[in-house]
Amino acid sequence: MTASVLTTPALLMTMTDIAEFAGVQRPVVTNWRRRHGDFPQPAGGDESQPLFEPREVAAWLLTTGRITSEQAEQELFLFMLRGLATRYHGPDVMAAVTALLCLRFLAGESNPLCDGAGDPVAAARSLARSIDPSDGVLRAEIHEIPPGAGWLVSLVDDLVEASWNCREAFERVMAARHRFGAGALTAVAVTPALARLTAELSGAAERARRGRQVLVADPAAGPGDLLAAVARMLGPDSPPGVAAAEANPALVRLLRRRMLVHGIDQRDLTVHAGSELPDEPASPDVVVTQVPYQPGEARDIAAALDMVGDAAVRLSPGRFGVVIGPAAVLTGELPPYSTEERARAKLLSGDMVEAIINLPGGLVSFRPGYETAIWVLTQARDSRWRGRVLLADVSDQKLTDRVISDLVEDVVTWRREGYQPGAHHRIFSQQIAVKDLIDPPRPLTISGRPSSQRERTESGARRVNVITQCGVDLDRIGATATADRMHVTSEVIAAADYRPRTETLGALIRARRLILRQGTRIRPEHITPSGHHVVLGTDEVLGLCRPGQRRVDREMFTRAHPNARLTEPGDILLTTGPRPGAIVDRRGYAIAEFPVRILRIPASESEQFTYRVLAALLFADGTGGRAAGAVRAGRTLEEQRVILLPPEQVRQLDRLLTSIDARRDLARRELNVLDELQHATVGGFIDGTLTLISDEEHGQDQ
Repeated sequence: MTASVLTTPALLMTMTDIAEFAGVQRPVVTNWRRRHGDFPQPAGGDESQPLFEPREVAAWLLTTGRITSEQAEQELFLFMLRGLATRYHGPDVMAAVTALLCLRFLAGESNPLCDGAGDPVAAARSLARSIDPSDGVLRAEIHEIPPGAGWLVSLVDDLVEASWNCREAFERVMAARHRFGAGALTAVAVTPALARLTAELSGAAERARRGRQVLVADPAAGPGDLLAAVARMLGPDSPPGVAAAEANPALVRLLRRRMLVHGIDQRDLTVHAGSELPDEPASPDVVVTQVPYQPGEARDIAAALDMVGDAAVRLSPGRFGVVIGPAAVLTGELPPYSTEERARAKLLSGDMVEAIINLPGGLVSFRPGYETAIWVLTQARDSRWRGRVLLADVSDQKLTDRVISDLVEDVVTWRREGYQPGAHHRIFSQQIAVKDLIDPPRPLTISGRPSSQRERTESGARRVNVITQCGVDLDRIGATATADRMHVTSEVIAAADYRPRTETLGALIRARRLILRQGTRIRPEHITPSGHHVVLGTDEVLGLCRPGQRRVDREMFTRAHPNARLTEPGDILLTTGPRPGAIVDRRGYAIAEFPVRILRIPASESEQFTYRVLAALLFADGTGGRAAGAVRAGRTLEEQRVILLPPEQVRQLDRLLTSIDARRDLARRELNVLDELQHATVGGFIDGTLTLISDEEHGQDQ
């Protein structure tokens, strides 16, 4: 570090800092200040940029239940460390903090570095000299800490205690690397989800179950995100051996510290400062690596493919490798018959590729526009599945825990030892003959790809059944159409100049004539196409999404939202943005997703309101919307006026709306059948599993 004295930072939080601290969006903090009188008062700054005392903010968030005590402690210590990075060179701060964490781990993590007696920095330097006399890991970084920075040693101790152990504290710091201005570290970071997917595809867990230590290699390790994911997956009871290469000397030392804190013995750790793995050992159990980023206009496609090939040749039968690289190279369309296209075809035809996965964007955090893909490698020349590859495409999915699990199951149950491929239904992937991918050369995606003969037969049979059933349904609807299309009572007469009484929704709620409840904030990763509870959000209320397409598992919902309530049959779901809308939940037991709100009619008001009438009248006058260019709607939901009809008129209008709903349901069923018929037929022509019968053939069949 460049400073000779490092004084304790007296840091104050901005509102943006508070939002990051609490894990919310920035406008939420503004709402907290406006609505809660006990929110901490500014300790500095001005009205345009107020600053707050961190410990007061942490105490308020903890008291109001917005964070846990563990989160409060960890985030507070990370904020203090981040404040240090704003005054000094970020990478130097990362070096000092990770060196102190590694020092405490190697010295025995149950003993704090700062014992309250003497000079903490001097004690840390002395300990570093004894533990790392050759300065291969941390001694230089510890000696760069200025003498007056004893508080930093104490802060690292506090972070360890808050995180339970040195490994978790180290990973917390690595997860927050973007806060430290550590550009070289941030630029190569992958998301935790991608690191976990890589680790689970690598076969390391399968090898470890055999009772022998797993050797993991990475020829372009960077700060070790992928290696750390493998080590975390295997756990402290089965630490792997590690062989890695990294060209950046600072990252080499950081990588060594990270692996040591993950419990890897120094005798099992080989990190080579360069661009190639050490010659020994020649055959690792697992290879995990990432092709170094290059911008598209300067990308060396041949070099990227060479890196994939180098990883593949290190694998003996039964061992696996996972390579992350640019989708444009690994799965995209290359110039036909170019040198690069022939190189990729050679890798595919060499029976070294097990699976190819096209990934969603945004998995390399520092480069959100960088699209990536994965190649899973193995030696399959003697396999009965040679000449085939598994293709998967999740580019339109979010990499949730469920998607990761399904992808991993797709790959590991395909042709790995101990599994019968035909016994497992694949969710995202499809088995393809390599020859169909390289002659003629094509993008390595499954859209429009030929499947196996058995899969084609099964798919064709399923489509024929669907189309046949659709025809039966349409015939039945047509045969009973006149009877089912009940009479809609539309007899009305002109009324005198009658203006029904109105009341605001807010007044009705305050008088307990109606009940309004808030929706529940659902995490996106908890929402899946299948589950027990239907999610009804803004899109469903406004008719942009069909109810039932988004669901949440019952156990997951109960665990994540123990105090949340489900809808009841007859509840009205409301939203005011981006435009007002209301729908009736007739079945109940659904989740109203915030900002959607639930409007409920008490039994005592059944004469005045029915759910059909109330939902129809709420926004029918066109109010409640937002003018073009306006920030807010002209009228809040509570200010919305509700027409109070006489009970007899309510009953008659309810009967009319009931008959309209019945006709609408019949029309909707017919439209749904027609949509399904079109989808199944067109899909069958796309994948080649269907053909239409000509008029002559149809006549012969009859």
